[in-house]
Amino acid sequence: MTSRSPSPERARSLGLALGLLVAAAGAAWVLDTGRELLPASDAAPLAPATLDESAATSTPTTEGAPTRQPDGSPSATPQDAPEPEPAPADEPEAADPDDWMQSVGERGRVFLGVSTESDTLEEIEAFAVAAQRVPDVVLISRDWASGGFDRENIARLTEAGHLPMIAWEPWNHQHVLSGDRLRAVQPAYTLRTIIEGDHDEMLRSWAQDAAEWGRPLALRFAHEMNGYWYPWAESANGNRDGEYVLAWRHIVDLFEDEGADNVIWVWSPNLSQPTLTPLAELWPGDEYVDWVGLVGYLGNGIDPTIWTPTFDELFGPTLEELRAFTDQPIVITEMGATEKGGKKAEWISHVLDAVAARDDVIGLMWFEIDKEADWRIVSSPEAQVAFAEGVSDDEVWGVHRQGRSTRDLAAEIPVN
Repeated sequence: MTSRSPSPERARSLGLALGLLVAAAGAAWVLDTGRELLPASDAAPLAPATLDESAATSTPTTEGAPTRQPDGSPSATPQDAPEPEPAPADEPEAADPDDWMQSVGERGRVFLGVSTESDTLEEIEAFAVAAQRVPDVVLISRDWASGGFDRENIARLTEAGHLPMIAWEPWNHQHVLSGDRLRAVQPAYTLRTIIEGDHDEMLRSWAQDAAEWGRPLALRFAHEMNGYWYPWAESANGNRDGEYVLAWRHIVDLFEDEGADNVIWVWSPNLSQPTLTPLAELWPGDEYVDWVGLVGYLGNGIDPTIWTPTFDELFGPTLEELRAFTDQPIVITEMGATEKGGKKAEWISHVLDAVAARDDVIGLMWFEIDKEADWRIVSSPEAQVAFAEGVSDDEVWGVHRQGRSTRDLAAEIPVN
């Protein structure tokens, strides 16, 4: 005969009953054993536990209760442990005083610049007092015959709160004969000598020093190249068509190879004239130029007693020619006016308003030198007042320094 297995329901009932008996027996054994292990003083009468109660108390909570050492003495509670010392807060890093230079050249504002006779801080401060605004940029001139990177003067201008712009001229300015065409004859500085690497040792040294300097630095290389009065003009010194662009790109590529990406490249022709080289033939390309510089004077080649040009009349034809091949921002790298004709103050007011109204002009550099004429804004009280009023709008002129306008900074300069 075959044996008969219990039904599934009966098997489950038997298993549950057996499990309850085992759990009850185990709980009783634990309670009895605990009484034997504890000292008499710690023992307490224990009521018989039900199955549910024993399951709930099998893992007792210890929050707020002392734990015991091996000898039975209570250890320190979490409340008794000393609180850890708070970590010292990181001190905020000091603001870099030169951070404002990163904003020079941004569209929507016009930076103010100046060039003076001797580049001294006294001259620059005198201009700031007269303009009632500290210049953001200071233009100085250095030729290639003068030697290496002028770190001393670059640092001097930067520490005084000005971004340096260097008119970097590939010639020996002291070896100059009279007459525009004669002074442009310097065979040691033909464009071909640049292209073929004759000056690479000096150029590489400049590039390495500029990269080490690290802060923004503008280089206005070989300006007024569309003329005939400098040895880097294609129409002078035995140079040939197309060589200016090749020389420019050679230099910029070399600087980039040395990591000098802090250099701002300023391409600055003379105003267009029918007798000068067309600008498009001299353009290195947008990837090689950061700012386009222009030069314009009231009185240089213009007789203000006969004609006083407006901004558009003076700069308009050149701007139209430029916009045919580039949209790079414009900087007036040289501007001045003569008192001849008696309209200097009026002209200053007009051109400053015209510059402020354009969204493509990001900077204006005033030529504060008494040279062929007295181009300075201090040539008369009327000219000085017109200039100060023309650049008085903090929403347009100057780059703020840590929330302060350059007009505020000028007001702090002691007046002798």
